[in-house]
This record gives sequence, C-alpha cells and structure tokens, in this order.
Amino acid sequence: MALVAGVLAGCSPDEVPGEQQTPTPRSVALRVESVSGADHLDEEDRTALETEIGDVLSHYVVRGFLGDFPRREFVASFESFTSGAARHAARDIEQLTAARVQDATAVRATRLDADLSFLVDGQDVIGATAAVRFAFEATMEDGKPRPLSLRGRFLLEEGAGEWSIFGYDVALDDGATLETGVAP
Repeated sequence: MALVAGVLAGCSPDEVPGEQQTPTPRSVALRVESVSGADHLDEEDRTALETEIGDVLSHYVVRGFLGDFPRREFVASFESFTSGAARHAARDIEQLTAARVQDATAVRATRLDADLSFLVDGQDVIGATAAVRFAFEATMEDGKPRPLSLRGRFLLEEGAGEWSIFGYDVALDDGATLETGVAP
C-alpha cells in the first residue's frame, strides 16, 4: 500500500497580522492499494506501480478538486488523460471535478482511497483499474460545508513509460444530485 501525500497537503488560511485564526484542516493523503492482479510482482515493483498510478490520480485530484477557490479553471485536471478521454472528460467536467462548487471559498479532501486491479499479460502489467472512493468538503461563501463524493473507477494504461487515464465510469454526488459520466 502506498500513501501519496506530497501534493495533497492542505494550506492554512492567509495570516492576518494581530488576528488569531483557526487553521483550516488539512486534506487527507491519497491511499493507493493493490488488490488484484499484482500477485506475481515483488514488493518493490508493486510499490513502484502504486506510486506511479498514485501520482496520476493525485495530479487529477489536485487539479480537479483542490487548490485555490473560488475558481473557474478545471480543465487542467485532465492532463493525465489520453486525448480521447480528455475530450470526453471536458464534456463531463461537472461530473469529474469540483466545477459545481466553483464559488466555494475552500475545498479539502476528507477521503482519498484507490484500490488497484492490474491487467497482466504474462509477466507484464499492461493496464490497471483504480476503484476510487474520494470525498471532499467544500466551504461555501455562506460558511456552510457542502459534501462532494466521487465513486467509481478510472481505467489506466501505460505508454512510453507513463501511466494515463483512458476511461472512466464514475458518479459525483454533490449533496444535491447524483449524475454519472462514462467514457469509452
């Protein structure tokens, strides 16, 4: 199991001189665990795969859900997607990112779990599925928290030594509605 924490650390609010502030709770670290298909791999290779795929998922989460708010730009979260999946994702941006709460003052991750299943050809890992359970808390302009959760799976492939997302089947619950997006 790998924890990918570096890029997911939360930020505390800007300090106002002379004013006592309560720090904003930090985002949780991404937990990545291999659950099937990697039985023949040694621990070092399995950890390397978890880290590489964890980096792809971390990049997506940071660009799609975390960072400075309010904001309008979420397309950069699809940089680790293949070109075809990125085109579909741009159409499904409200199901794949925090675009629905773009006017929030802050968003933090409260759960980031990814279970990996690998597709193996002989001794070679040629694909992976990341079953994800991501949860976030958006602080809205009125100060009230609003939950967001993303559940489903991302399909990944390795090409030229890098992993990328080539498909997804996820559902985003923003506390108001439940929608799904599927890419080929």
